Amino acid sequence: MTSAHSAEKPGRTVILGTDWWTDCDDAAAVRIACRAHKAGLWNLTGIVLNACMPYSVPSLSAFCTAEGMESLPIGIDRSAVGYGGNPAYQKLLASLPHPDASNESAENGLDLYLRLLEQTEEAELLEIGYPQILASLCAHPTGYRYLRDKVKCLWMMAGNWENNGHGRENNIARAPMSRQAAAYLFEHCPCPIVLLGWEVGAAVISGTPRTIPDDSDPLRMAFIAHGSRNGRSSWDPMLVLLALTEDIGEAGYTLRRGYASADAETGENSFRYDDSGPHGYVVKKYPDSRYSDEIARWLK
Repeated sequence: MTSAHSAEKPGRTVILGTDWWTDCDDAAAVRIACRAHKAGLWNLTGIVLNACMPYSVPSLSAFCTAEGMESLPIGIDRSAVGYGGNPAYQKLLASLPHPDASNESAENGLDLYLRLLEQTEEAELLEIGYPQILASLCAHPTGYRYLRDKVKCLWMMAGNWENNGHGRENNIARAPMSRQAAAYLFEHCPCPIVLLGWEVGAAVISGTPRTIPDDSDPLRMAFIAHGSRNGRSSWDPMLVLLALTEDIGEAGYTLRRGYASADAETGENSFRYDDSGPHGYVVKKYPDSRYSDEIARWLK
């Protein structure tokens, strides 16, 4: 598996969506996205939060500030308060230096997508959280046109595809909002969608003390506060590295093509196989250690 560090991808514009909710693997993914930007591998133009907790924007702003990207635009869906959970690391990270950022002052998430997409000729969207803002973008006349004409690919960590394309996973099935949004998005989104499912990242562990030995590192702080002192499953950083590498085979996967769908009531995902379909989910080609080693190179 070739390191994405060596792959030059000039001119790529990406927008990252994240729940930045209770799990620390979002923080690992944001670190990789920011470091790839600083390395000139792509242009990360904004991050959109699709879960809203009291310290969502301040904690993400502080983390981005620690990564040297304090001016990165952050948007949020302030209506997304029904996902529950206890975001243990958010208040802790919000105590670190950051610009004067708050949930109230942040741009509306849908508006940020529309603004950033208006400003670019071509973009890729990365989603490691809940899909309701993307569904709203798809339902918006201008947003739909941008997805159709400007978005090269939507890379999503979503679903559990290991049982012949059938399963349930948090980013889709968590709540009525996410279930209905996923069902709408899969049915109506006009751009290609590449999915990395629960089964891909569950056994790939990242963020270990060997990789991040300094407990004052904001990423390490997030892992410890989450209760993952010895590492965590790597769904979100794997999705970011998959998108960064861009070539699915080079990234270490095969792609099963077809049509993804989600049940709006139960959140169960399904897949209809078709080699000409607009959707696909990835299957690992290598042992888990190959992927965890690659993530470690980016997190150190």
